[in-house]
Amino acid sequence: MQNIPTHLILIAPSKSAPRRFARALATLGRHLEVLWRALAAGARRKPKSLLIRETSTLGDRRLVAVVQFERQRFLIGCSPSSVRLLARLPDANPASEAAGAATPTNGGNP
Repeated sequence: MQNIPTHLILIAPSKSAPRRFARALATLGRHLEVLWRALAAGARRKPKSLLIRETSTLGDRRLVAVVQFERQRFLIGCSPSSVRLLARLPDANPASEAAGAATPTNGGNP
């Protein structure tokens, strides 16, 4: 017999190999089904009505934020011990909601 490299020798499949392959395919199918259902559920999720549009830190663990609930917008101030309503801002217009951006509060100046 010739010297055949061991990495080229084919081993005859056992009788249980088709069964193991079928089990592996079934497991893969179940995982794909779970993934498909999760993606489909995410596509049906309704949009959030409460959004943090913008934040600005003031130092010492304080910040101000523009918070939007549905179309109402609020300027709030936050510290480690309190949250305060600083101002009610003009309602968001549909054009800015579609673009996903907050209306500039400084008149658009840089």
